[in-house]
Amino acid sequence: MDVLDSAAPAKSLVAPSRFLWIVLPYATCITFTTNGPLSYLLRDAGMSVGDVANAIALLGIPSSIYFLWSPLADLWMARRSWYLLSTFAAGAALVGGAVTLGRDSQVAVWEFFGAMIFCMLISSSYGGLMASMLAPANRTRAAAWAQASNLGGGAILSAGILFVAQNSYGAIWGLVGAAAIIVPAISIVGLQEPARAPSPGFLVHWRQVGRELRETCLTPKNFFGLLLLIAPPGAGALIGLLPAIARDYGVGGFDVLWINLLGGGLLMAAGCMAGGWVPRFDRRIAYALAGALNAIPAFFLAFAPPTYPVYMVGTIVYLFTIGLTSTLSMDLVLDVVGAAGRSGSMRYSILSALSYIPIAYMTWLEGLASNTYGFRGVPFVEALSSLFDLPLILVWVLWRRRIARQAL
Repeated sequence: MDVLDSAAPAKSLVAPSRFLWIVLPYATCITFTTNGPLSYLLRDAGMSVGDVANAIALLGIPSSIYFLWSPLADLWMARRSWYLLSTFAAGAALVGGAVTLGRDSQVAVWEFFGAMIFCMLISSSYGGLMASMLAPANRTRAAAWAQASNLGGGAILSAGILFVAQNSYGAIWGLVGAAAIIVPAISIVGLQEPARAPSPGFLVHWRQVGRELRETCLTPKNFFGLLLLIAPPGAGALIGLLPAIARDYGVGGFDVLWINLLGGGLLMAAGCMAGGWVPRFDRRIAYALAGALNAIPAFFLAFAPPTYPVYMVGTIVYLFTIGLTSTLSMDLVLDVVGAAGRSGSMRYSILSALSYIPIAYMTWLEGLASNTYGFRGVPFVEALSSLFDLPLILVWVLWRRRIARQAL
């Protein structure tokens, strides 16, 4: 058992299902801002397609570097206080962006950027709470609820904000969006997180943080977990490209909107909840096997006739399996983080940021495959990449057996 694991609570201090609501403010903010709804509104406000792409790329930066300010959630105030502060600040920034959008879209983008800064601090805060309040036996179930909120709840509420925005003024839909972010945060009220030990001083504190980082990243078990997090299986890059290849299967705009936003959110949420029932065994093996399941619908989309039913079946199954994989991905992150210690929020943020790396490079690779081999190249590369972890897991199992024999 790792040093940090030994400090994890033996009994969970919060019900795993509560994280469905605790995660929802983050899920709504990031989904609305970076996953499509805002890009529609920016285009509607008069921005060119190229400018919209640049804006969305800018808004995606905080999710990759938020470990730079995530240590705030480990300092000075309780994590639940940082959570509430960040939630209200993100909601206020969203209102500001909504009001400004009709007058100056460039300024509005920077206000939405501010919302993303605080949105990612919400993630750091609840990540630290999960590490400090959940016993290892309950982390899979909590990850299921959290990812169901992240993928399903965020998509549904973002679709609702977009609907209101299409039928009202900026101030109105901004307030609706802020309410969708702030109201679920009330679920944090009454949460009794463990008291943190007094800081022994600035230099000693950061030496302890450095030791926790080494314990998290440099043990053989955790290093292998980090390798799996940056590997391609489980990235879900195909989610963002399925709408782009829909017309090649004869699927129209309304069906794409339904299956990839509203219905897709529910399907991924169902997959997330299914992941919560996976028996608790080695989280690395569980994550790798779940990632391999994504190859089934991806190969189906790559080789079956390009028809409407094929697209629907392949997409439905893929969104379900990627939901299951995402639960086990968060469970793996929590397993590697271990106990919260003095840097739980920071370490959670670093590992979560790592999980965005394969999304970026797999999207790029699948785009190259499309340019070279046509639309079928997109799901084909996704399918091949989904099997990448299987030989790694074989090496891991053989190594573990060798260590066990040497210990006899």
